[in-house]
Amino acid sequence: MKEPYKEVFTLRVFGELFGTSENWVRVIFYRSKNEIKHYMEDNYE
Repeated sequence: MKEPYKEVFTLRVFGELFGTSENWVRVIFYRSKNEIKHYMEDNYE
């Protein structure tokens, strides 16, 4: 299977195995992006 299909498929399967909802994944992704943004702002100014 070619990328990005392989990666999306794998993430979806493992997400379902751990019982996470799509909404939970969106929230965690959003929070992760904010943490990276704040880290970059604090350490690379």
